[in-house]
Amino acid sequence: MSYKIHLDVFEGPVDLLLYFIKRDEINIYDIPITKVTRDYLEYLNMMTTLNLQLAGEFVDMAAMLMRIKAKLLIPRIKEGIENDEIEDPRNELIQRLLEYQYFKEIGGELQKLESKHAGEFPRKPNWNYIDHDLMPEDALSHVSLFDIMNAYKQALDRMPEEANPHEVQVETSNIADQVDYIFSHLHKSPRVNFSTLVKEIKSKLVLIVTVIALLDMMKNQYIRVLQSETFDDFVIEQREVGD
Repeated sequence: MSYKIHLDVFEGPVDLLLYFIKRDEINIYDIPITKVTRDYLEYLNMMTTLNLQLAGEFVDMAAMLMRIKAKLLIPRIKEGIENDEIEDPRNELIQRLLEYQYFKEIGGELQKLESKHAGEFPRKPNWNYIDHDLMPEDALSHVSLFDIMNAYKQALDRMPEEANPHEVQVETSNIADQVDYIFSHLHKSPRVNFSTLVKEIKSKLVLIVTVIALLDMMKNQYIRVLQSETFDDFVIEQREVGD
């Protein structure tokens, strides 16, 4: 049985490319197409494994990356034309990334202004949910789908190799069981790290079902996922009713 999860709040293919550029500290004007294409296709494959619905724009971007990669493999020396005068096949992608990054930064600044002015209206605080021991450096930010996929990949890489890959084993795990599994950890502690949650999981199939259950719980607003630093392990916490 397959489970289709579609989360509208997550970003598109250009955000995924910017995620790679930021993660690997890549010069946006000199993108290593081979590496970025490999990472991009690997993430698409993981998203397919988790039965996430891929928008057509993700496939379109994959085709664009493959087209650029193919053009870069073609000898770029033409008769009577200097090599540095030939247009770089990556220019269109670079321009698209720069424009998207520009508008994304503007959007972030507008969100900051919105938050600032929203805070000027007096509201009765709910002291029950204030953590007085929380230090400024422990402040958490929201996590994107790509951060979750990165944590999923790291957990997958830590899985032990199967002793006998030809041996058929029947797995009984399902989404409902893994939702209960996640809630059981949250009942013990209000916050749990993803790495702690999946530490005892030894089956790749169970890990996949756990991540799908996590996404399903986010979609239904049972939990929120937060992160202290970019690309760091993320924290899962249960949402309160009306939160």
